[in-house]
Amino acid sequence: MLFYNFNTLDDFIKNNLISNIKSEKENLNQLKNLYANKKSNLLTITTNMIEITDFMEEHLEDFQEVISSLKKSFENIDTIESLIARLEENLAVDISLYERNFEYNINEIKANLVDYNKQREELFNKILEFENTSTSILNSAIELSFQATSKKKKKHDNSNLYKKDDMIVDIKQEPYDHNVLIVSEKGQKAYLPFFYSKVKEIFESGNTPYMSLQDVINELYVIPLNRFKSSSIARFREAFHLIREKEKGSITKALDLGLELMFKYDLNPIIIAACRNLDELDIYLACMDENELSHFPCFEIKFEVMPQVVKNRKKNTFLF
Repeated sequence: MLFYNFNTLDDFIKNNLISNIKSEKENLNQLKNLYANKKSNLLTITTNMIEITDFMEEHLEDFQEVISSLKKSFENIDTIESLIARLEENLAVDISLYERNFEYNINEIKANLVDYNKQREELFNKILEFENTSTSILNSAIELSFQATSKKKKKHDNSNLYKKDDMIVDIKQEPYDHNVLIVSEKGQKAYLPFFYSKVKEIFESGNTPYMSLQDVINELYVIPLNRFKSSSIARFREAFHLIREKEKGSITKALDLGLELMFKYDLNPIIIAACRNLDELDIYLACMDENELSHFPCFEIKFEVMPQVVKNRKKNTFLF
């Protein structure tokens, strides 16, 4: 805070303003770095929780509570960063006014100093709010992650290994957008729609592990159905992934959408995974609310179910 006696404010501005602003800028920079690190640590813990969501089914209420608390923590840090930026801007204005003509601009500088200290008080109230809750929130997140991880069985999952018979789209023969979602009960896989340009972008990006465009599709757009076994957790995870990975959105927005859709029981999580961007999901939700899913225009949805055998005196009849 810029400390001064209001009755001798003119002398403070004339003799001490610049040195005090320099010191204050250093303090703000330290705060900015501190909360950037706190945000990074918070992001690491949140990301770790998202990666083990499949093992949160027995802790659904605790998971929702912890995620809501983490979202609030991110919002508090965003506010802290925003307030620091405003204070830095305020200091820059004062320096500019002082250097141009401090005697002429002295009344404006006085008003800025009063406003600055009010904003700084707001900043430290927000810091206090964050620090009073952050430790308990992080402890809850770590404890819940430990409980989920301890139940994780180590096994090699071959459910998503590529097999030639599973190939729905041959990208060499069909080098264009694939606008069909196929949910195959027989193959126990979901074949997601994709934009050809996006597949090509992923393949041509640096340090890619994929040897071909087909590898990209097999790895990222063919999903085992057991991934969606816990529908509430799957809705949260796929909504989070949609914002963070496909939309490159903020962690707060990703958590917000995940929590919003987590208990939307009439929404199949496979649909969220299939949506290539947020616009497609919004359109689907609008069609669902209007009970007009047949009018959903973004991609076709096909369900391939196993035939049911109905015994008949003469022969077996297969129903689809």
